[in-house]
Amino acid sequence: MQVDRFPDMLQKMEQMSPDERQKTLDEDRADCICGECPTYHLCMAERQELLFCLAGATACTVVKRVCLCPTCPVTSRMGLSHGYYCARGSEKEIRKIA
Repeated sequence: MQVDRFPDMLQKMEQMSPDERQKTLDEDRADCICGECPTYHLCMAERQELLFCLAGATACTVVKRVCLCPTCPVTSRMGLSHGYYCARGSEKEIRKIA
């Protein structure tokens, strides 16, 4: 049975100072592979959007091609379980966590 790490990771992030949280988000952004995804396109790039799993869906039109979310280091580290975050919203939004 696989343990769901995401709620624990959320709680850990909420307990961080603003500086610690920003450092963690910067590290996640550096590991993010959204920009390499076939679904990622010029509109998203122009808006410098990444890390949809945490930031939420893009306002750009999304044409779902191939989703690389399951292979992303952030997915593994954060215990994420969905995909196509660019179209569907963040893990927190998808799970309807307040």
